[in-house]
Order: sequence, then C-alpha cells, then structure tokens
Amino acid sequence: MRSTYPVPRGPLRWVKLLVYAALLIAAQGVLSRLSDAAGIPAPDLFLLTGAALVWRLPPAWALVAAYGVGLGQDVLGSGALGLHAAGVAGGALMAMLVRRYVADSGLFQSLLTVLLAVTGEWLAFLILNYWLRADLITVDLLRTTVPLLFVGTLVVFPVWDRLLSWTFGSRSGPEEQLA
Repeated sequence: MRSTYPVPRGPLRWVKLLVYAALLIAAQGVLSRLSDAAGIPAPDLFLLTGAALVWRLPPAWALVAAYGVGLGQDVLGSGALGLHAAGVAGGALMAMLVRRYVADSGLFQSLLTVLLAVTGEWLAFLILNYWLRADLITVDLLRTTVPLLFVGTLVVFPVWDRLLSWTFGSRSGPEEQLA
C-alpha cells in the first residue's frame, strides 16, 4: 500500500533531514544557554519534533520515531539514558489524541497539541520518577518549571512548525491512516 504523505524522495530528503538535525541541536543548545542565564526552562524543541512526527507518520511509526528523537536528546545530554526518550514518546502519544479527535487545523489545534505533548512528557517523567524511586521531580519543580516550559514551547512553536513543514512536509488530516 502506498503512503499518501507528501514525503520528498531522493537526496534532497536526506539533506533536509541533516540540516534539520543540525538546526535542532544548535537551536536547542542556544536556547538552553540563554534560558539558563535568564533562570527559566528552555523550550523543548525535541518534544515539538516528536509531536510533529505524529502528524506526519502512522501512529506506531510516530511513537518509534518520537522515542528515537528523545533518545537522541538523551545521548546528547548528560541525563539518565531513556528518560527524555520516554518523555518525548509520552508527549507524542498524547499528541495523537489531538490528531484523532480534533478536526480543527488552526490555533486551537496547535495550542492543544503543545499542551498535551508537554503534559504527556511530564506524565512519563513522573511515572519513571516513581518507578525508579528517584528524587528527580518535586512538587516545587512541577509548579515552577512545567508552566514556564509550556509557555516557552508554545511561543517558539509557530516558527519551529514552519521548519518542520519544510523538513517533513505538511501535516496530514486528523484521521488519516489512524485505523
């Protein structure tokens, strides 16, 4: 069965992916440095990438790809290996709810996608924190970090979404290939 997604073919596709990966790493690094200096959490571009893949791939592949994006974030960072991978996959899983049940393709859908992706990421973090009996997440951290992270991620979303559309193509319809 042929895919109906507008995925570019040939060497241009790989060039776009490499350029996107370089921009993702550079932009996340710059935003992290700037936001650390300001004392606020950096927008999560890796999470936005995982959530964007939900709109461009079939569900099972989107979860695998989102986990891979998060694993790449873990490898580049110095945190627990697999923590961000599970978080980005959790965010992608929640973003699938938006794809499945929200037919609007405007501002409301974008807001809901980012909100549920951030919520799914932090739910995965909470579950892993409990499972591992770690003290990584506290109530104070949830109260101060998550709202600022959501706002920052929402602010950069429109610009980052244009780059995602350039790299991966336009979004599919709400229920395309979900069954």
